[in-house]
Amino acid sequence: MNQTDGICGLLATLPINKRVDEIVVDGFNEAVFRFLNLDEEANLAYFSSVDGGLVVADCRRISSIDFPV
Repeated sequence: MNQTDGICGLLATLPINKRVDEIVVDGFNEAVFRFLNLDEEANLAYFSSVDGGLVVADCRRISSIDFPV
């Protein structure tokens, strides 16, 4: 993956535990709490959910990320 590749590239630059409010995957909103990690080889982004669970998404299918102000 090239670090200039859209959302995957953006996620590759984020620090672990970066606060995130919501992601949009395939048009569906998913409330999340923090960005945890990006597996660049598998294109998988890991987030903690609001209730403490784990949200895993293919970063190529994320169209939007909402960061708190």
